[in-house]
Amino acid sequence: MDLRAPLPSEHCTVSSNDDDNTSSTLVFLEQSMKYLLCRIYLASQMMELGSESRFTSIVLFRRYACHFERVIQQNYCQQQTLQQEQNQKGGKRVHDIQPSPQEMKQIKCHLGRIAAACLFLGCKAEEEPRRIRDVINLSSLLDFEDLGGCDSPMSMKADINNCDANESNSPKLSLRQSQRTTTSRTPITSAALDVGEIRESKHPPLLDEKYWSDKEQMVSTEQQLLRMLQFDTLVCHPYRCVLIVMDTLDFGRGSKFHDQAHCLLSPRASEALIFKAWTILNEISIDIDQGTTILQYNVVTLACAVISVAAAANRSGGNGTLPVEWWRALDVPTNDLMSAAGCIKNLLHERGKTTCSDRATASNISNNLS
Repeated sequence: MDLRAPLPSEHCTVSSNDDDNTSSTLVFLEQSMKYLLCRIYLASQMMELGSESRFTSIVLFRRYACHFERVIQQNYCQQQTLQQEQNQKGGKRVHDIQPSPQEMKQIKCHLGRIAAACLFLGCKAEEEPRRIRDVINLSSLLDFEDLGGCDSPMSMKADINNCDANESNSPKLSLRQSQRTTTSRTPITSAALDVGEIRESKHPPLLDEKYWSDKEQMVSTEQQLLRMLQFDTLVCHPYRCVLIVMDTLDFGRGSKFHDQAHCLLSPRASEALIFKAWTILNEISIDIDQGTTILQYNVVTLACAVISVAAAANRSGGNGTLPVEWWRALDVPTNDLMSAAGCIKNLLHERGKTTCSDRATASNISNNLS
């Protein structure tokens, strides 16, 4: 089992948080990425993908987005330098370079196509393939390329937070409604629910010339994605690692297994802990700020940190406790675990209390323990 981080350092870039040094293009890019991550998550639920296929699709998109953001940052720095040299003689102040509506539209369209290609590629990488027709239908229904028709960073932010009903008369798909009408293997995250509603097209695209053009574009975009990632589609899964850690340390395997007299936790308590840990991992996967930092830890450290945070949350409900510094049995450095756990707590604090709204999906967790 490969134990590297889901987002290795070569696939990550650190954005500046200084408002004076952050371009409007980067702000717009971050909002677009946040919206598309939620759409990938929802599309995965609608296609009834497993946790690993969904996680792989999300991670592949995040890796590409980091490379794309690095290119945007380099172009922005070059433009800022050129503008500074031109204004130096006149003593003028260097202002932020505003992206044109056409540039923002191109970025939205490009990232939407990449998101659909990541979904298609992630399914194949985890041997849970879906027809290219299904991916094209969902990317069209969920409007991957247009992102609600926003034309500015501010309108994008307003659309993400509020989804103004007056902006469009097109049908809307509520994530909570989708949660009830699709077979979920893991719960819808609160981060996805924060998006509120996503505009849904009335009908899937017709089998006309545009469909065949979109199909060719999907294949071409997949090749572009693979080249950017240097054909590195291997993703290490913290979901599976959580199960391995729980089983290795005899914490429990869930309520579907009866030979657990030697386990520390009861079957019900261990299942609640696994469910909570997986819910937190869902939150991490689609979070732009803290999630990028957390996913740079190797999967063992990440799994132990998630279990530690989940156990602390479940302990308040009287579901049992774990031994002190139990992660040392797996040679996980305490400093790394505490750092990762701190980031996770900050993420959950920003999101608010994470709720397990779909308790029916808890029973499906045990099916993955065998």
